[in-house]
Amino acid sequence: MRGNMDQNSLISFKDSNREKLFNALDSCSQNYSDDRFESIIEFLEQYDTHAVQGAALELKDENEMTLAGRFLWNDGIKGNVLNETAEARGIIFNTLDQIKRESPDIYEKLSDWQSIHQKDGSGRMLSALSKETIVLYIPKYVSASKEFLLDLILSKEGKGAAVQIWVFLEKGAQAVFTLNLRSRDSEADNFFTGLLNVFVGEGAHLILNEVQDFHQKMFSYTRKSVVVAKDGDLQWNICELGSEKSKSYSDLILSGKGSNAVVNGLYFPNRNQSFSIFTRQAHMESNTTSNLYFKGAVSDDARANWEGMIYVDPIAEKSDGYQKNENLMLSPNAHAASKPGLEILTDDVRCSHGTTITEIDPNQIFYLMSRGIPETDAKRLVIQGFFDTVLHKISYEPIRTKLQEKIYRKMD
Repeated sequence: MRGNMDQNSLISFKDSNREKLFNALDSCSQNYSDDRFESIIEFLEQYDTHAVQGAALELKDENEMTLAGRFLWNDGIKGNVLNETAEARGIIFNTLDQIKRESPDIYEKLSDWQSIHQKDGSGRMLSALSKETIVLYIPKYVSASKEFLLDLILSKEGKGAAVQIWVFLEKGAQAVFTLNLRSRDSEADNFFTGLLNVFVGEGAHLILNEVQDFHQKMFSYTRKSVVVAKDGDLQWNICELGSEKSKSYSDLILSGKGSNAVVNGLYFPNRNQSFSIFTRQAHMESNTTSNLYFKGAVSDDARANWEGMIYVDPIAEKSDGYQKNENLMLSPNAHAASKPGLEILTDDVRCSHGTTITEIDPNQIFYLMSRGIPETDAKRLVIQGFFDTVLHKISYEPIRTKLQEKIYRKMD
């Protein structure tokens, strides 16, 4: 690391390598400099981020659900498959390098879109660090009834992943896409940094599912940007469960008149986990609607921080934006912070927010115990009931069921 870095950007070498990398990413994201960027490269090089082609895949997920397409990245061994119907209709689910070789016209379209929309400095930084770009492309008016799954697994000692993910729906297209970030049983020195860029075209409809369930020694740093065009419709379901330390930025950009988005989020840190979640709902055109609802339970010595912002552009009259964050504290040592915000630059809008931080209600536990339910089971029921209000907003049943199971296991 260069000697002319300012004092605030210096990183203690007593920290683990993943801590150094995480802090360098965060520092450079907030205040870019070439020195900071070079330090990121130095720390990232300590991880093996190389990926090679593996064997052919089946069109089934871990629960034997049949998919429209699947991309597996398993500790650097990758593979992908599409069903015959999706392939015949021009859907692509592949690496950007492969698309450049096989479909140069689609590659040019994707590259042009990316250059227009990737204006954020932190996003450009993560893009420059990425070792691979994975793309789902849905052509005009193509409707895919089955799910597309990107399953990324990190468990092997010293393995890391630095990837970009692009999801592009043309005009009138419909799809369900799930990003499943997970680990196997082992806990090793791993790091994940990811950049997710999504475009929902005019009149298109996307259900976007994210599940982050890495092991609890993982460090994770992600940035996500979803653009919804005129009359486009988005349901974005976000779940943060894993990693020792995780920071994510989720930007929703309603760029076209009549665009609509619902964002459902849940998080559940325990032990010594630390989650930082930042969301932004940007209304850039008139008659746009966004509704964000995040719920988190925090136990043991864990920490959770959510910050949200609704931005309304001067030309975005008749925008309707809402955000709500609720936190349930499950231990005296747990910590949660919640900070909603509004930046409204025009009149004739309807925007509001709400936030709560509460402890588990002893009266609820007493009531359940008085009916013969053991205390541990009573607490489980209360926690499940807390999350059910956001889970019931998720219209896609397979992901709703998966999240219910993951929350239940987290309570063990």
